[in-house]
Amino acid sequence: MLAAHVTRIRKQSVGLIAFLKGNTDPAAGMPGCANFDHHHSGCQLAETCLVQEGKRCGYFERAVLPTAADLSLKDTVYSQYEAHVGIAGNGLLQREQIRRCPDCGDEVGPRQRYCLKCSKTRRRQSYRRARGKRRLVRNS
Repeated sequence: MLAAHVTRIRKQSVGLIAFLKGNTDPAAGMPGCANFDHHHSGCQLAETCLVQEGKRCGYFERAVLPTAADLSLKDTVYSQYEAHVGIAGNGLLQREQIRRCPDCGDEVGPRQRYCLKCSKTRRRQSYRRARGKRRLVRNS
């Protein structure tokens, strides 16, 4: 119960720029942008940080925003980013799409084509077909 209360407080108090800058302490649980330079308060890839200027940043959208879902801050950080950058309501920012297995419809992880159960079944079928072909060639 205490953990839920702390999580709820953290959800409300995390701002977009605080999420962008992150925290160097791993116990804080907020990694931030890997390209943010804490010494100069800017981006290491460009002269200035695009997010702080209110512009879209491709790296931030691809690499940093998905970590908000892992920290259970997805709705808060996404909505703040959309409002700060000015794309709120346009639907331009893609949120994590759930990919499905074409055979059974279960959720599929990243870099997977089929779910674990279906991939195992398909692997077995492929192995059996290959063994059957070898037997035919050997017996001929």
